[in-house]
Parts: sequence; C-alpha cells; structure tokens
Amino acid sequence: MAKETIQIRIDEGTSRFVDHMLRAGLFKTKSDAIRYLLSKGMSASTKFPEISEKVDKLKSLEKSTGKSPIELRGSLKELFRSRDRFS
Repeated sequence: MAKETIQIRIDEGTSRFVDHMLRAGLFKTKSDAIRYLLSKGMSASTKFPEISEKVDKLKSLEKSTGKSPIELRGSLKELFRSRDRFS
C-alpha cells in the first residue's frame, strides 16, 4: 500500500498523549502512534459514509423544494431557533 506524507498540527494535550504512548513503549515513533489512533478513529466512524450520503440527499431535497425536508416541532424547534440555527 502506498503511503502519503502529510503535515498536521495537534494540540498540546494530544501531543502529550502521544508522548505517553511512546514512553510506555507502545510505539517506537510518533508517526506509528498517530497512525494507530487514526485507524481506531476510522474504525469507530464506519457509519460516516452512509450518514454523509443521507445528509447530502436531505440538502438536495431542501435545495430543490426550497424548504427543509425535516419539520422540527416543539421544544427542539425552539432550541434551534434560540441558537440561530433554524429559521
């Protein structure tokens, strides 16, 4: 499998976590540790492509009809309205 080199920025807490993994001897390099964490995150996100496809369909329906295909009611509608996320 071909590998690609990328540059990323991580916060201080994540960096400390990776360093702890190295000191514990779980991995030899930061790259190995970060690759492991990414693979676990991807495994935990197996539903993402399906969810993304459904969100795209909802957006397409909204664009074609001019209104949201999901009608919010009651307190949920009020919550979004109060947070300026729903008009």
